This record gives sequence, C-alpha cells and structure tokens, in this order.
Amino acid sequence: MAQDTSSASSIFVLRARQALIALGPILITISLGLAEGYSAILLPQLENDPAWNVDTNMASWIASIATLPMSIGCVLGGWLMETIGRKLLHLATCLPNIIGWLLIAFCENNMELLLLGRFITGMCVGVLSPVLIIYVAETSDPVFRGFLLPSVSLALNFGIAISHIMGTYLDWDMVAWLACFYPTGCFLIMVFMPESPTYLIKKGRVEKAQEEFFWFRGDTLNSRQELDTIINNQQQQLTLTIKEQLKIVFEPEFYKPLLILLIFFSTMQWAGNNPVAFYTINILQEVLKGSIVDAYTSMLIMDGVRICASILGCFGQRFLKRRLLMVLSCLGTIISLIILSIYLYAIDHYNFKQDLSLIPVISLVSYVLFINVGLLPLPYSMSGELFGQRCRGLGSGIVTLFNMILMFVVVKITPWMFDTWKSYGTFALFAISCLVGMTVLVVVLPETKDKPLHVIEEDFRRKKVTVPPRI
Repeated sequence: MAQDTSSASSIFVLRARQALIALGPILITISLGLAEGYSAILLPQLENDPAWNVDTNMASWIASIATLPMSIGCVLGGWLMETIGRKLLHLATCLPNIIGWLLIAFCENNMELLLLGRFITGMCVGVLSPVLIIYVAETSDPVFRGFLLPSVSLALNFGIAISHIMGTYLDWDMVAWLACFYPTGCFLIMVFMPESPTYLIKKGRVEKAQEEFFWFRGDTLNSRQELDTIINNQQQQLTLTIKEQLKIVFEPEFYKPLLILLIFFSTMQWAGNNPVAFYTINILQEVLKGSIVDAYTSMLIMDGVRICASILGCFGQRFLKRRLLMVLSCLGTIISLIILSIYLYAIDHYNFKQDLSLIPVISLVSYVLFINVGLLPLPYSMSGELFGQRCRGLGSGIVTLFNMILMFVVVKITPWMFDTWKSYGTFALFAISCLVGMTVLVVVLPETKDKPLHVIEEDFRRKKVTVPPRI
C-alpha cells in the first residue's frame, strides 16, 4: 500500500531531494554561462594586447567559435542521453569541459589553442543543452518543476555574470582557471545522484526506476499513478516497429511542440540576448558614447539585473501562467529596444548632449530585466515539458540544434549588423523580431503550468491543445 507522504515535513524532504538532484545540472550550467559570457571580457583584453593582434574579423571568430560546435554537440547529446542515460552524460561531459578551460588558461599567445579551447567548451554546451532541462523535468514534481526549470536559466545568467565580474578585475587566463571549479563540482555531485526513472524504464530496469522515483517523489497514490502511466507509455513504445517509430514525427505530440518551440527559440535569439551577452563591452562602448556611465560599470549593473530577473523568472513560472509571463516579457523587451533605438538614432543625427545620457543605460537595464524574466528561460523550460515521452530526446535535440545554429548565425553577424545598420538599426531589428514572434506565440503557445508531463502529452495526442481565451 502506498505510504502517506503528504505531511509538510515529508513534502519538504522530497522537495529538498529534487533540489539536490538539480544542483549538478545547475553547477554545470554555470560553467556553460561562463563560456557564453567569457568573450565579453576576453575580447577587450586581447584587443588591447599588441601580442595578439586581434582585428574585427578575428574578434567575431573568437566570440562565435564557441557557438559553432553547439549544433553538433546538441545532436550528439540528444542521442547520448537516450543511449547512456541522463546521469552518465553529465559525468562524461565534465572532463572535456575542464580540458577546454585548461587549454584556454595555458594558451598564452597561441591563437589556435585559444580557439580550440573555446570550441571544446562550446561543444560541451551543445551536448548538455538537451539533457539539462529534461533531467530536471523528469526528476521533479509538476508543481516544483515550475521553480526548478527556470533555475537552470538563472544558473546560466549567474555564469555570465561571474565571467564579467572576474574579467573586470582579473586577467582572462585566471578566469579560465577558476571556471574549472564548476564542472568539477558537478561531477562530484552527480556521482551520487539517481538516474532518470524514464531512462531506466526504457532500459527495462523497472524496479530500479520505481526505487529512484519514490525516493524523490514519494510513495503516494498520485505518484504511483504517474509512474504507472510512464511505464505503460514506455512499454507501448518498446512494442513499436521501426516503421511505426518513424511515424512518430508525423504525430501531433511531436510536430506541434516542435513548431511551437522553433518559433519560441527564434523569437528569443532574434531579440538579441546572445549578441548582448557575447559582445557586452563592445556594444556598451558603442551605445554609451557621451554617457556619464562607463561600459564596465554598466556591464556589472546589467549582470546584477540579469540575475535578479532570473530569480523573478523562477517565481514568475511558479505563480504566473506561461502565456502571461511570455507576453509581459516580450512587451517589456520590445518597448526597451524601441526606446534605445530611437535614442541612438536621435543622438547619431541630432547630437544630443549628456542631459539624456542615462536613457541608454536605463533602456539596456530594462531590456535585460524583461528578456531574462520570461523570454529567455521559457523556451528552455517548455522544451522539457512539451515533448511526449516517446519523442522527448529527438524533439529536444532538434530544437536545441536549431537554437544553437541560430545562435551562431546571430552572434557571428552582429558586428556586421552594427557596421551596416548602425546600433539603432540593429536594435530596431531585434524589437521587430520580438514583436512578430510574440504575436505568433499568443496564438499557438499552450498553457502547461502545473500539468504532469503525461497530461501535456495526452493533450497534444488528442489534438485538443486549447489556448485560453485570456492571457
């Protein structure tokens, strides 16, 4: 008979176990954030060092080389997490992550070693991106999942902030040394964490899956019913022929969430979050000409706001509907970008003086706040929610691949956009892209707050993914 684990103390213990399980992915995500934010402090130091001779083209490669292997890595990660498991994939990726940072730390004046180190750390980002969210989603209950999933995005922003803070006061090679701490910590924690029950069931280890599931979810009637549903779904998948498995891509529980997430990630990427993260100092030096606030101070202010926004996003996904949070985030992002674009156009053509110089600072801070409270974490969180159990690995791998390719394109062409369309034209493009994406998402994005994963899957399968009439 199922035990009663509904008391407050029992719920606290179960939530603590789920948070502990998420700690490993959170630590490695901080390292991934370091890889994303590292170029922002690396490039100014290299550009001021005559021994490196870094021009605009080489700077764009140093920044974007980390994004180039992400697309390859996410395909590899989507396959490996279904082959060797979620836990082992975390462990196996920590070592190359450390090696990548050590190559950067030891490269001295060797550009090839620097680029190789950036390439390897970027590959690790790609490999882990599909599995991080899925592992957390599969090891947390529906209510607590809304808090844990955005904590991964918080960790990413925390890593970006740490790279910027350390890079403001330390040399770039020392930052690379310190970055090794996080994959090391992830490895030590993940050794003692359970494997995802979904993966264990797929491999026929049902008894082990039950043991792990009840350890972090409790042995209650609801948890037993949810576990039975997961087992039944997996058993149905195992009886499918190869031809029937290939037909999954034509079923609504696969192609509907796939299209929705492709739109969501496109909106997020073209809203400019990653260009701002990768080229923070360069962009701030361009935007803040004539301002009373210097670029490095503004960067640290933005990092603080980014972390606060990520914390708000955790609570936002816990208490607000996903669609409402998406709309509020997009509207704030669009308005901030429009104000910034208008100001930059006016100062370029009409030579405004310093009496309005706080406008770009306020606009950028507002932009960072709104994009990180919803538009950045939501597509990552929902990629762990929308796909059904049978196609979770494939679907997450595809959307992550798309996201990484798009990230590389946007980051690589950002210097060209600033040279060709100026800063005001580039930010206006980001605003228009966000507006178009938000408009489409209002129509197609389903509500998933507090829903068990198998219920979301069944909604898609019945082809009755209802969109609430109100936001």
